[in-house]
Amino acid sequence: MDIKALVADQMGHFTPYDIGTTLVSLLAAALLSFAVGLLANASSPSKKEMAMMAALVAFAVAFVRASVPLSIALVAVVLLLRGEMRDATVRGFSLRLAALAIGVGCGSSASVIVAVLVLPLGLLLRWATSEKG
Repeated sequence: MDIKALVADQMGHFTPYDIGTTLVSLLAAALLSFAVGLLANASSPSKKEMAMMAALVAFAVAFVRASVPLSIALVAVVLLLRGEMRDATVRGFSLRLAALAIGVGCGSSASVIVAVLVLPLGLLLRWATSEKG
């Protein structure tokens, strides 16, 4: 098996140039939602949670862009997960949402993109769920 073809197959509908733009989208979502939290004078954990959730949603949506079947699959998975999330903590909810986004990304054959973007996303999750204000 050709390694180059295997890696190309695992890029999904992304090109190598899309890695940087997706990373910028994640960071922009996090920074803009944190700024909204600052403007709204939200508490410190709330601002962090807003930044984390915006980045997670941007991460999940990046994999379903321009794909109706993947969009429907994402909505279906979120609806199935919704009942389980009613009693979840913010940390539990965010980790499940991250797992959902990672699953959607890998399931759409974009595991190379997921592998590259999971480190900054993981660092954001660690920052947002830390106990320190």
